[in-house]
Amino acid sequence: MHHRKPSPIALTLVLAAAACSRTNPDTSPPTPISSDLPATNTRTDDPAAVAVAAMPEDAKVKAPPEYMTNDDEIFGVLSIMSEEEMKMAEYAKKWAKGTRVKEFAALMISDHGAMKAREEETRDRLGLRKTDSRLRDDIKNDAKQKMEVLEKVGKGDDFDKTYVDMQVDTHAMWINFIDTKLLPHAQMPDLRVELNNFRATLERHYDTAKQLQASLTAPKS
Repeated sequence: MHHRKPSPIALTLVLAAAACSRTNPDTSPPTPISSDLPATNTRTDDPAAVAVAAMPEDAKVKAPPEYMTNDDEIFGVLSIMSEEEMKMAEYAKKWAKGTRVKEFAALMISDHGAMKAREEETRDRLGLRKTDSRLRDDIKNDAKQKMEVLEKVGKGDDFDKTYVDMQVDTHAMWINFIDTKLLPHAQMPDLRVELNNFRATLERHYDTAKQLQASLTAPKS
């Protein structure tokens, strides 16, 4: 298990969140990211997945009106996660030095593009909008800060290390958000399935980024 500390940028996001207030989903200041993240909470027998599988098709088409407030905000959060991840990955793919870093950036573009398309299909089928929320704004602002840092880093080894460090930090932070801010508020079974699928992909990305991080910081022989 890897132990790490949140980056200064992540801490800035936590402090910024404390100054604001918002309605559902819970957007209180993020819980400090545990050093043993990601803890796997995805299960093949997840009750939400079982419930969706058992539903008749016509029961999955529309969201009851009382679900609109929480769940549409959550879809907005998932959307901004993928949008910002792809934006940074496009930049990294262009400027990274190492082949493995370029490949990682390409994987982020591919996976988050697929997740965004799937999320949009699910949202449209359920009749949910992409509603803004404070958490969505916090994620967007954090990504903007990270991009500003990345644009100022010299190209080469420093760029590669900075990008990968950001990826480790971002994926751990987003896993924490899903566990503490999104899943506890998601009401529709289809959305809970989507959140668990999204989390599983983030966990895979986190593990890959940690391995890449170790290879970039290892002493050269």
